[in-house]
Order: sequence, then structure tokens, then C-alpha cells
Amino acid sequence: MKKHLSYFSCLFLLFFSCKNFEKSELELNPLFSNHMVLQQKKNVAFWGKYVPNSSVTVKGTWGEASSCTSDNDGNWKLLIPTTEAGGPFEIDIITKDTTLTLKDVMIGEVWLASGQSNMEMDFDYCCNTTDKSEIELSTANYPQIRMFNVNKQISSLPTKKIKGNWKGAVGKDITKFSAVGYFFAKKLHKELKVPVGIINASWGGTDIEAWTSREKLSTIDFLDKTMNSYDTLVNRFLKSKQWFSQFNSVKSPSDIWYLFLEDSLGAPDKWGELDFKDQKYVASDYHDYTQWKQLELPGSFDNIFETNDFDGAILFRKSFTLKEVRGDYTLNIGPITDMDFTYVNGKNIGASLGKVSLTNKVYTIPKNLLKVGENNIVIRVINQYKEGRVGEISLINPSGVSISLAGKWNYRVSAEVFDQINEEFFTWPYYSFYLYEDQPIDFSKRPRVQSYTQNSKSALFNGMINPLIPYHIKGSIWYQGENNVARYREYETLFPAMIEDWREKWNVKFPFYFVQIAPYKNYNGLSSLLRDAQRKALKVDKTGMVVTLDIGDIDDIHPSNKHDVGNRLAGLALQNEYEKNSVASGPLYKRFEVAENTLIIEFDFIGSGLMTHDSELSEFEIAGANKLFVPAKATIINNKVHVRSSSVQKPIHARYAWKDISVASLFNKEGLPASSFTTE
Repeated sequence: MKKHLSYFSCLFLLFFSCKNFEKSELELNPLFSNHMVLQQKKNVAFWGKYVPNSSVTVKGTWGEASSCTSDNDGNWKLLIPTTEAGGPFEIDIITKDTTLTLKDVMIGEVWLASGQSNMEMDFDYCCNTTDKSEIELSTANYPQIRMFNVNKQISSLPTKKIKGNWKGAVGKDITKFSAVGYFFAKKLHKELKVPVGIINASWGGTDIEAWTSREKLSTIDFLDKTMNSYDTLVNRFLKSKQWFSQFNSVKSPSDIWYLFLEDSLGAPDKWGELDFKDQKYVASDYHDYTQWKQLELPGSFDNIFETNDFDGAILFRKSFTLKEVRGDYTLNIGPITDMDFTYVNGKNIGASLGKVSLTNKVYTIPKNLLKVGENNIVIRVINQYKEGRVGEISLINPSGVSISLAGKWNYRVSAEVFDQINEEFFTWPYYSFYLYEDQPIDFSKRPRVQSYTQNSKSALFNGMINPLIPYHIKGSIWYQGENNVARYREYETLFPAMIEDWREKWNVKFPFYFVQIAPYKNYNGLSSLLRDAQRKALKVDKTGMVVTLDIGDIDDIHPSNKHDVGNRLAGLALQNEYEKNSVASGPLYKRFEVAENTLIIEFDFIGSGLMTHDSELSEFEIAGANKLFVPAKATIINNKVHVRSSSVQKPIHARYAWKDISVASLFNKEGLPASSFTTE
């Protein structure tokens, strides 16, 4: 018996010694890797994991070293002093059994670049104006500028794990750089003559709430209900994720929303090419509909799983009988959301997407597709954007007689839409279709579907910002707001709260410079209100704003001129953080006074004086007590703007650039445009 105990004891010890050996590997955040940039002349943080209660030393070739002991869970963190800007250096991370050497480390200025698509846009997309992308890609030679692109990642809980790597700004290596971040860094580097590191954590089409921590959002009154149900939402999401992870998937080719905008990003051709593995059910030789369920059409199909949450691809089938075939028939189909692909006897007779799908459609059924006896109609409907509905359907014979096909239709679900899951790299539009193929599926176990996406509360703070804390940064640049236009009132609270949130998490009141959203035609008249909410955020200490009213593109929400955006952000940093004597802001509304029938408006940041590039100022409006604004004549007198209108004798309100497609007319002589504003 003792012999057996000794044998199992050995196995037990061997097992746990192997486990300890596995844990002995030193783990570092990917930020701590070759080519990294550290903030100069600071006590910068290093952290990672190692064997519990073990010593870790970080030693830099600039002559400083620091040690600490990992905690009971193996986590360790220390601070090490950095020298003034320079490099390249090497850093050794030393443990009892490992020495890891980081090479080509620079010390200089480190900034965090974040926001949505206009910050994310790289040299594959941007820069058709000013500094063209092909010029930058062929001439960039700035080895002391490095960028760390944080891989897209959502998380329902704060994580410390990220993926990414540092790259130098040399040639085509800048292709995937944030263009705004690159031009910002380039100007700083040229002016300061020091290495510059940019940590780029951005994701297109995202709300500000996603970038803000749960703790901060929970302090905001109008989010009480949402944040109180946060845990419930996350638990539902995890159940949904478990359900969909069972199935094969195909990525969505675009956001269906763009089909309704009739935008090329809608990729209509690619929707027709999607393979849902359901073509055999469309084929003319398939007749086994016994397992298909039935649904009344016209009507809604959102509730087919009795949870009112279905989005995806679904086949509807109905047969009709002909005693003879005398000519072509037509199929009249009412509005369908969001697209349909229609087949008769296995052959496609028509397809409609987006706006067209919402109309009444007429598809011709050629005589040669029809046969005496039973004929089958199959309609594949793909739905995600609007409530899933199918309108009236009728068959018209060659004599013009209409036969209603209302009533029971057989249906089969081909796929459901859900978030991309288990992806190494998230790709736009970040949804996939999960395929319900031939295997038996117990839909009674399907949970109520709950997404947790890049726009869920705190999802990107948890996944892309929290892992960066407390890496020492000089400050942050930010370009976001497009996604929050419709909620401009809430943005007035949310934006300052996020700035405060990040500063609290880093425990540093770092500078925060941001870009006001550019003119664009599809904001439903609300963008001026969001721009004004951004302007009001300047009340927060150590902030600055770049205005883009002069460099937008009213037909593109992603203006290609990222050069001026990056330079203007750098101008704010150079003036405020690096004591460069320059004017870095355009005119900002300060106050006004009334002089008879004229409003006299005063501005901050007039620089060398106010000016216009045009023959006269435009975009100014004026109103009396009724707040009915009318176009006004505006004149620059003694670096103030005098605004009046013959139709308003007692003006008390003025506003400027108050349209989605407003273009700057007021500048300071340094060439920086004034922000839109209202005196209300």
C-alpha cells in the first residue's frame, strides 16, 4: 500500500512541478516589446506576470534599474526612471530563470490616439488631398516615430490582455498607421527633434459610451436604468455567444444600413454571393418540406423563435399549380425587409436590396421556367436592419388575372446574424451569419439573443483602453462624435465624463486634444448641435479642439485630409505642452453685446486678427425673442463680428455654421477656422 502511495505522490509532485514550470515563463503586456517608446524623464510603469512571490528586475541601458516582487497571483508592477529623450536602448527583464531583452527601445514623447473611424483611417483609405498617401508611403523615413496599433477587442469585463506591436514610420510600414496619429507624430518629431510613440486604440462607428468605464457610466443619472441591468445584459450575451459558437459562420459583406443609403459600401454584389449552404433547398428537385414550419404571409417573421429577436436569412416557400403554360407570368411582391432573392423552380427571377426592397416589385417568370403541375416559389429574405416583414405577394397570369398567394408559407431558417466571435481580427462590419445547416438543431435551447458589440457600454474601455493603463503617456488625441450625433444632449455630459474617467484611471491629469466633427450631408440637421457639445467640453481643464469646417467633405463622412487634422492637433500640443509660441486654435465664441439692431460678437483666440477668405462672411444667422433664425449680414470690425438683419429689429440670438454642410468663412489670420456656435 505504501508503495502505491509513494508512486501516486511522485505523480502528484511531478504534475504540480510541471504546472509551476509552465507558470515560470515571464509574461509581458505587448506594449513592452522591441521598438517600444517610453515617456522621457518620468517614472514609467512596467508590469506583467511571473511565478508568485518572486523577484523581477527591469534594467535599462541608460543606467537605471528597478525591482519588485510578484504577488500571490503572480502579478507584478514596478516603476523605473527614464532619461531625457534618446536611444536606441535595450531593456533587460530579469528573473531567477529568465532574462528577456527588449531591443531598439526609444525614449521620447508618448501619446494615445483614440476614437472612431476618422482616427482609425489609415493610408489604405485616406489622404487624397494635401499630403497624398502615395507620397507618404514612398517617402516616409522616420525610424524614431513608432506606432502601436491595438488590435480591435471587446470585453464585457476590464481585461489586461491585448494584441499589437510597435512599428517604425518607414516606407510602406506606415500603411496601417492612423493617418491622423502619423501626421500628429510627424509634426511633433520635426519640431521637438525627439522620438515619438503613438498608441492607436481606435474603432470605426463607435459610441463614446463604449470607450468609458462602467464605474464612470454608473455615475451618470440618465444611464441609471441601463447600468443597473449591465450584469443581466452580459450574462445574456455569454449565453448567446455559447449558442452561436456551435455553428459555422460566414462574415457579413457590409452593413445593411449602407444599402439604404445607396452607398457603394453596401456591397450589393457581395450579398448575392453569400453562401448560406441552403442552395439545395432552393433547387427545383427538392420537395421534402415536411420538416419546414409554416407562417402566414404577408406578415412579420421577427418572432419565429417566440423571442421577437430574429435577424438573419430565411427561406419562404410556396407552390402553385398550372393546368397549362401559355406565356410568361409575373410575380408581384410587396415591401420586404431588408432584401430578397426570389426563385421559381430553382432559378433566380429577381433580387431587391435596401430601398428597392421596400418598394412593390414585379419579377417576370419566363414561360420556359414554368411547367404543367406543381411549381415552387422560394424567396430568400435577409434581414438585419429593420423589422422583418414580407408584404403582399401575388401571381399574375398572361391574361392579367391576379392570384393572391397570401396565406400559409413554409419556411426554413438558413442563418442568424450575431456578433463576430472567436475572431483573431475583427473585420468590418463586425457581424457574421451563423449557419443552420443540416445537423439536427434543438431550437428549444436557443436563448434570447443579446449582442455585446463594439458599441456596448464600456466594451472598448474594457478591451482596448484598460489594458494600456498605467503605461505612461504624455496625453491623448481624440477624434469621435459622429456616432453620437443623434444624442447630442447626452454627449454634453458623456464627453467630459470620459475625459475625467481616463484621467482618473491613469491618475494623471494629462492633456486631452480632440477634433470637432466635419461637415457631412447625412446628419439630419443635428451635427451643429453635436459640434456645439464638443465646443462646450473645452470648459474641461487642459483640453483643446481642432475645427474642421474648412477641410471636410460634405459627401463623405471620412474626409481625406488627415494632414491638417494631425498638424492642428500637434499645434495644440506644441503650444500648450512644449511651450512653442504659436496660435494653435481658431476663433472661439466668447460673448456678445447688443447695439440697437446689431449683435457684436467677441471671440477668443483671434491670433493676429479675424479675417475671411471670401468677399464677405457667410453662415451667420440672427434671431429675436421668437428664436426664428434668419440669414444675417456679418462684418469684421476691430476684430469683432457685427451681425444684423433688416428683418430682425431687436436681435438677442446669433449662431454660426449651424448646418450639416456648413463651410467655414471666419478665420484668424493664422489660417485656423472658427468653431460653429450659438449664443443661446
